[in-house]
Amino acid sequence: MISADKELKAGNIVNLSGEMFTLRDNSAKKLAAMLENGENPNFPLENSAVFFAAPTPGFEEGRASIGPTTSARMAAFIPKLIEKGVKYFIGKGALPEAAKNALVEGKAFYFQALGGIGAYYGSKVSSMELMLFEEFGPEAVYKVEVSDFPVIISIDSDSGIFF
Repeated sequence: MISADKELKAGNIVNLSGEMFTLRDNSAKKLAAMLENGENPNFPLENSAVFFAAPTPGFEEGRASIGPTTSARMAAFIPKLIEKGVKYFIGKGALPEAAKNALVEGKAFYFQALGGIGAYYGSKVSSMELMLFEEFGPEAVYKVEVSDFPVIISIDSDSGIFF
């Protein structure tokens, strides 16, 4: 579960702490297929946070980097993930109108992470665990625990849209 150090309102800059799951192109597509087939992943989606990112190898050695990827490429998966209970999405850049509408209707949040600071974000990760799709390497699904992870709230659950 994610928590923030300030009120979750569009336009606020907050520091997130807690658990999130990474998704990238390949893992998002495969997870969506699983969900469509009625399969459940081995991690909880209800009230979870998804970070559109692929961590680099090196976490165990203290040199991991985890930067956001472009959320617009992941937008097609947002409605299904909301339907399955995901409440928080973290990524980079603007979203198409359909994804924005799905977030507002689903009372979910979209946080924008800053591009170009993957090494800094990597320093905010206290644990990382492979959850699904090991064959995808960095694009697999990882559970990451973060603290003081700075983001900008772009869409909040009260229909507030900042961008």
